[in-house]
Amino acid sequence: MSIARIFRCLSIWLVLAGLTASSFAQVAADRQFPPNAKRGILDMSNYPNITMDGYPRRLAPSSRIFAVNNLIVMPATLSGSNIVVHYTENSFRDIDKVWILTKSEIAKGLPDPNAQANMPMTN
Repeated sequence: MSIARIFRCLSIWLVLAGLTASSFAQVAADRQFPPNAKRGILDMSNYPNITMDGYPRRLAPSSRIFAVNNLIVMPATLSGSNIVVHYTENSFRDIDKVWILTKSEIAKGLPDPNAQANMPMTN
């Protein structure tokens, strides 16, 4: 195998790795939240009892918690208080989806409830 061929294969691999890494970074930075999302401070320090903004709340049996990388995390693995999140509620007012926010998402604020037209939902 020649040096030129090794260099070509290595450069192709580096380009592909760079594209993959940038696409994962973009997914985390461009998360879209439903228009009915609310913002709250989640306290999971006493799980399975949780509090949202200081009030006792319940997670729905089918609840999903998304980490900052948009992967699902199990509620029992989260320990701590003062986690800034967006969340939605089901028809029983149980919390059914939670997104742990990054610092840049915290700065953006809540989604516009009037911007529901043609919003792609991936979660």
